[in-house]
Amino acid sequence: MPKEKYRFIEHTADVEYLAYGNSLNELFKNSLLALFDTIAEINALPKEKSKARTLNIRDKASSLEDLLWFTLQDALSIADSEGLFGYGVESIRITGKDGAYNISAAIKAKPKKQGLSKLDVKGVSKFDLKVKKKNNRYKSSVVLDV
Repeated sequence: MPKEKYRFIEHTADVEYLAYGNSLNELFKNSLLALFDTIAEINALPKEKSKARTLNIRDKASSLEDLLWFTLQDALSIADSEGLFGYGVESIRITGKDGAYNISAAIKAKPKKQGLSKLDVKGVSKFDLKVKKKNNRYKSSVVLDV
């Protein structure tokens, strides 16, 4: 049985999820997938390659929490401004250590299609955003403003 990638948890007004990964790269990938799954029916997006776009994200931060926030916020902003639904992560690479982290990610996206929208995500909250490692597995907690 595959390990859980992410799960949504109850939140009073917004959307909150926990994402998991065996590495930081996998954690960030699954956190991006949870963001995309909040916005659209990603499994229902047409699979033809001709309309797929790749969005490249590069960020730097002094903490993993800030790096995750910048990455999610950038993915949300770029996709929204270009009228796209993100649906996958083609590649992701995190380097660095405490005080100096870098990320580069290639995100797969398609033009927004009527009927596949779920929620309008306005932003990623910094409140209670966490990245933790326990028993060689990473976990993040993210709240999305809707």
